[in-house]
Amino acid sequence: MSRLQERIRRFDAARGWDRVRPEHTYLHLMEELGEVARELLRRAAYKEGAPNLTEELADAGLLLYKLADQLGIDLEAAMLRKLEANEARYPLASSREALERYLAHDDED
Repeated sequence: MSRLQERIRRFDAARGWDRVRPEHTYLHLMEELGEVARELLRRAAYKEGAPNLTEELADAGLLLYKLADQLGIDLEAAMLRKLEANEARYPLASSREALERYLAHDDED
């Protein structure tokens, strides 16, 4: 992932986009996540257009990595630390029980 962040950094620098402030990158990220949401709703309604979901997720992912890089965050290392913390916080047995309750409740709606 750090290679991906480096590639995004070079891509942006070549175009002068490295001067975009993190606040604006965040706004662009939120816009892309809105497009992901729209594609998911299309998919759930079996409407045309859902194939764009892959592209919209990629756009959102690139912006997330860019934002992390702008803020000096090694996203790969941060995500690995978070995953380890989640593994300790949510043991398998209790997590599966919680999922079953969630799914049962979701089926009621």
